[in-house]
Amino acid sequence: MRKFFYGLGVVTAVLIVAAGIGFYFLASNGAALDTASKTYTEESVVAIAGNWDADQLWKRASPRLRKAATQQQISDLLAAAKDALGPMLEYRGSKGQALMSVVNAHSVVSAQYVASGSFQKGAADFRINLVKQNETWMIEGFHIDSPAMMKRLVGVRS
Repeated sequence: MRKFFYGLGVVTAVLIVAAGIGFYFLASNGAALDTASKTYTEESVVAIAGNWDADQLWKRASPRLRKAATQQQISDLLAAAKDALGPMLEYRGSKGQALMSVVNAHSVVSAQYVASGSFQKGAADFRINLVKQNETWMIEGFHIDSPAMMKRLVGVRS
């Protein structure tokens, strides 16, 4: 009976040490992913919305985004945003985080951010979804939330 409890204690100690190492790895790796994805998000939003440059979004687009939207659709969206909002006056930063998950035995690294800026004709928030493929961050979703843009779009349809 003593051997059983001794063995159980050793196994428990090994599991606790392994869990500690795993949490340390996730925490340090997670912080690095957060930093890298935030930097990528901020550089991308400024490059894209600073001049409403569809080519900047297209070159950062993931294969999944490129399947969901054509280059012309992205160009039309950013042209409408440019018309509704005008040039960027101030970039206000972003909030969000990177996420690590396992899907169908494959590790997936993604990130979600909300960035904001002020423009000549109003303010806008950008909901950015990123995915990391082969050490490269790519934009999987780029959504523009702006009352000024909505007013413009509703006004065009009326």
